[in-house]
Amino acid sequence: MIKVKLVLIEGSLRRILGEKEVLFEISENRATIKGLLEEIAAKYGDKTLEVLLKPEISILLNGQYVEFLGGGDAKLSDGDRVAIIPSIAGG
Repeated sequence: MIKVKLVLIEGSLRRILGEKEVLFEISENRATIKGLLEEIAAKYGDKTLEVLLKPEISILLNGQYVEFLGGGDAKLSDGDRVAIIPSIAGG
């Protein structure tokens, strides 16, 4: 099992989970961003997954956008930090 810290910057997810940071333990064979999202949905419900998959939400793994690390297949290691943040747009 590996431990991953989930940091929530986005307000609605904080309300759903009731925390700013949540520690998840994931088996090594499921240690990907996709596996983490599935664990979150299993623990907190599909509504949480819907929020996480919105286009205006960004997921960072140790400060890097997961899109550049393999997306849902990005590998997680013990002690990793995954941040969920709203995308910033201006106009």
